[in-house]
Amino acid sequence: MARKKILYVAFFFAVAIFCNCESGNTSNPVIVDQGPLKDLKKDITLKYAKRFSISENQSIKVLYLFGNVNIKDTTAIYIFLKNSSVKLHNLKNTFVLKSPCKNIASLSSVYTTMLCELNEIGHISAIDNIDYYNNLDIINKYNKHQLVELVKNPEIDLEKTIVLNPDIIFTFGMGNSEKGPDQKISRANIPMVVAVDHLEETPLARAEWIKFFAVFVNKKQKADSVFNLVEKNYMELKKIASTSKTKPSVFTEIKYGDIWYVPGGQSFAAAFFKDANANYVWNDNLETGSRHLGFEEVYSKAQNADFWLNLSLIKSKKELYSIDKRYSEFKAFKTGSLFNNNKITNKKGYSTYWETGIMCPDKILSDLILIFHPELRSNINRDFHYYKKLD
Repeated sequence: MARKKILYVAFFFAVAIFCNCESGNTSNPVIVDQGPLKDLKKDITLKYAKRFSISENQSIKVLYLFGNVNIKDTTAIYIFLKNSSVKLHNLKNTFVLKSPCKNIASLSSVYTTMLCELNEIGHISAIDNIDYYNNLDIINKYNKHQLVELVKNPEIDLEKTIVLNPDIIFTFGMGNSEKGPDQKISRANIPMVVAVDHLEETPLARAEWIKFFAVFVNKKQKADSVFNLVEKNYMELKKIASTSKTKPSVFTEIKYGDIWYVPGGQSFAAAFFKDANANYVWNDNLETGSRHLGFEEVYSKAQNADFWLNLSLIKSKKELYSIDKRYSEFKAFKTGSLFNNNKITNKKGYSTYWETGIMCPDKILSDLILIFHPELRSNINRDFHYYKKLD
């Protein structure tokens, strides 16, 4: 018993020391003189993502999740044993897991896309809701009754989840494992990962989350290969966009009720426009999340913008006009410079943009260059992946 307490305390301080060092973004490996925690070294190949970190030694691999507003706060730790003889004890929000996970519940089409890119579709046993999917392999697997839907309604189906007993559940949230996962699932000893990729602030940072999911299925080399190609394509496209002599202005979204939600000036969406060499009308704003504005506030800022993008489920100018005639007062409406990211949708109206675009920011950037800088089409040499012009 005394030995277990010593190991428990040693583990607690080792994790605390390492997390504090990582939070300071140290480039030096952290050495911990306690058995399996000795000589943990940080994976310095992560370039863009700030919401997770990976470290390992010969005995274990450790995955840290930073889910709070302050990215220095570690909200969950996942430990993977390379040696079955290693014994560690769980702390609060710390999970010791077997790798690779072979029974996976993926409760987001984004995470499912990343797992499929890792060639792990055979190990996905459950998804959130089939209505969100365009992926034919997933749809076919579902039609063959090889996939379980766990979130057909707003709440996760506890009975189905417990019967399935997955090795891991991937879902999304704000990173707080106490508020996110249902306590009944926790009591069933089913580990749940509350991913926070949506809190990243750049397209490549979100795409790099494929490396996060790769840890659970032991596919580091595959993840690196997939991401490196995406990064290469993205940086080449960014360079092409920078050659344009024009920098058109752009705004996005439509209002819901009385509120118009627009991306902040330091958001993921704003980063796309910057890399596409366009002037986002709120680029001087310092917020990373959404801004909640009224119609008049948006109109005063965006009435003369050159382009209007990401118009919810709208499919035509006529449909947009029918919702609110005031939309016709924007310059982009008058000139017909309306582009929506719903070129390809399923029968339920869900676009491939939200399903695969996070993993393929290079394809989104390619579309944006075609929209903002049509004179560069010969350099792009491809058609739209996700966007289409509204007629």
